[in-house]
Amino acid sequence: MTRLIAVCGATGNQGGSVAKLLLEHSDQYRVRALTRDPQSAPARNLAVLGAEVVKADLTIPSELHDALRECWGVFGVTNFYDSKIKDDPGSEERQGKNLVDAAIANGVKCFVWSTLPSSHKISGGRLVSRIYEGKYHVDDYIREKNVPAVFLYTGNFYENMVLRSHMKYNHVLDRVEFHQPIIKEDTKLAMLYVQKDLSAVTKAVLDNWDARKDELNYRYLYVANARLTPRDILASVKKLAGKDGVYICLPNTGVPDRDIMFQLYNEVGMYGTKELPDENILKLGVQMHNIDDFVREVLAPHLGLPLL
Repeated sequence: MTRLIAVCGATGNQGGSVAKLLLEHSDQYRVRALTRDPQSAPARNLAVLGAEVVKADLTIPSELHDALRECWGVFGVTNFYDSKIKDDPGSEERQGKNLVDAAIANGVKCFVWSTLPSSHKISGGRLVSRIYEGKYHVDDYIREKNVPAVFLYTGNFYENMVLRSHMKYNHVLDRVEFHQPIIKEDTKLAMLYVQKDLSAVTKAVLDNWDARKDELNYRYLYVANARLTPRDILASVKKLAGKDGVYICLPNTGVPDRDIMFQLYNEVGMYGTKELPDENILKLGVQMHNIDDFVREVLAPHLGLPLL
């Protein structure tokens, strides 16, 4: 019997990756794609692929309750680029808790939650970003309510070089230009190829839940392949596409909580000394992808650069 999985943010980067992978395994899973706009082009594309597309706003508990009806599992994520959170960062925590409440009401058996640690704890209280704290507080709420769950600590997304236009090819100067706010060129970031690896880890959790629930319940999985600096990323572009690059550090993001988050990366790093890739992910049979994979498959084509 196939299992119904509700996927939050199904038209976005994280949720979209999960929805598309699960849709490739229709013998195991049915996908209920949650989105605020079922008529958007990405939502219609998911419907064509076989998803049940449902309108659900994380700020409206009644919509979430209906959206999770009969679901065996949930992939949960909140988006701090969302205008409702950008204008009110405290909304992220409320949205996450609304989702947890809906999961409880519907008896969800496996809740996969995309999260972050406490910025207050890892910085000793010096750098507190509500982007981090909102997700972290939902972790506590999940445990408090005894919701069966796995926590995914996500890395910094390779995809942001494309989606946030961080990297461009300057035709006049024949060079790649990497623009990124606040992050220093020698800061090491835990990096994640969302479309390949976040989706694979989520499916592996769902696949293994029945057999390994005791091991997986409330476990934190570090979903990142390696720690890389901006210089390391430009070196991959040079190796694979033959183009020199320059890194340009921008002064701010325009959003104070995101500025704090990036400064946290500079001063504290991401996930301490945790060895990457996470051995617990490898035990699930997931082989993580690296920067060269992303450059070959996504970044070089996006920049219009042929591979050597």
